[in-house]
Amino acid sequence: MEYNEKSNMKNDTNIVNIINDVEYIYYDYIDITLCDPISAISLTNKYVVIGTMSGAIKLYYFEEKRIYIISKNNIEHISGLFFSVKDHSLYASVGDIHYLKYEMREPFMDNSMPFSKIDLYDSNLRHNYCCDNSYVLMSPYSILKVNIFQPELEEKILNDVYIDYDITFLNKSINSYTNQKIEGKIKSTNYYVPLDYDGNNFCWVEYKNDKQDRELCIQNIMSENIYKVIDNQFSVKKDYGHISHAKLLKGNKILIVHDLNKCAIYEINEQFERLENFTHIGDEVYAVDVVYGYNVLSKSYDKNNKTNNLSKIPNNSSDEDSGSGNKVKVSESQRLKVRDKKLKSSKSEHNIDSISFIKYNLESNKKEENNLSYAVVTLDIDGNVNKYEYGREEKLFNLYEINGIHQDFKDKKFFDMGYMYYIKTNLDFFCITTDHGCFIIKKK
Repeated sequence: MEYNEKSNMKNDTNIVNIINDVEYIYYDYIDITLCDPISAISLTNKYVVIGTMSGAIKLYYFEEKRIYIISKNNIEHISGLFFSVKDHSLYASVGDIHYLKYEMREPFMDNSMPFSKIDLYDSNLRHNYCCDNSYVLMSPYSILKVNIFQPELEEKILNDVYIDYDITFLNKSINSYTNQKIEGKIKSTNYYVPLDYDGNNFCWVEYKNDKQDRELCIQNIMSENIYKVIDNQFSVKKDYGHISHAKLLKGNKILIVHDLNKCAIYEINEQFERLENFTHIGDEVYAVDVVYGYNVLSKSYDKNNKTNNLSKIPNNSSDEDSGSGNKVKVSESQRLKVRDKKLKSSKSEHNIDSISFIKYNLESNKKEENNLSYAVVTLDIDGNVNKYEYGREEKLFNLYEINGIHQDFKDKKFFDMGYMYYIKTNLDFFCITTDHGCFIIKKK
């Protein structure tokens, strides 16, 4: 997709003027213990939750502007966090060994939230045998555990290797399986690096023998099977650069960050058609987040009652995980068209037309999901936070230029320890993890 500068010239003028009027201010800060980096983060419209390498979990409550300590430490690091509005619970995966389900009961008190523990292994013996090479990825409703294949450590022949995995469901009622866990294998050719898991698809990069040419692989793993052929593979050469981030997007798309700051969005199919590409304004991208369902630009100037064609996209905000949802609905005009068509049909066609109506709804839902609006937010090593939306890349703010953050933090640098860093946003709040803790920035 290329941005049409001529056809959007009028809108561009409005957008640039509006964005310059937006102010980003320091809101609050979640501290961490020295040398205990943040390893997971979750954001909703009410809470920010962080987990650390020592297993600590902290919850920031926006309404009270206060931090609650959920847990001081655990046996392993916090590898994933997710808040479910369906059962009012906070799920936290602890390393690769188990996950915790906390009941979100208010009023909160430190170290007092009721919780239950569910093991990811059948026994401690099995965990001890697998833990060195296992890796966990958490989706909203399930946890994927895979075994990392390392040719130099395992006596296996290349081209005859499988990725062993299992999926543990966080909430049995939201899936159609009778068992809480399913297991499977995926054919592999060499050692690989897990990248993303959205609850349906698993994405990883697989290296060739020379460790220069690679294949980005995506496989649907929601059923038990031994896969002999990968669903989708995308081959890249050495000059493509290092793949630092890959994020599965709704609507059968994937975002890839490569060669430090180059970003591309592809359709997941046999051709891996490139739909959009942009270059992050700044240096190496350290973190990325994607939000759905409404336009960050329209929210910038609603207060001024200024509109354009982009501001008509509905805000589908919810309180689940990222603070934004993607409820897809058939429009009223679509329903009326189908209804009129049904009224004109004869009685003998009624049953067939009813099936067509159901199919029409499903196809409309899929089409709307594929066309669902989204904004990509990127953070780089120099503290630049950018937003890409509708073919435009804009710099929102620089963390070092935010007033209210103590100068000592800025002098020591935010990203100097080489940790994994995260950015989470609902387009009103930006939560950015650093060497010193998590900074909360608010759009004023």
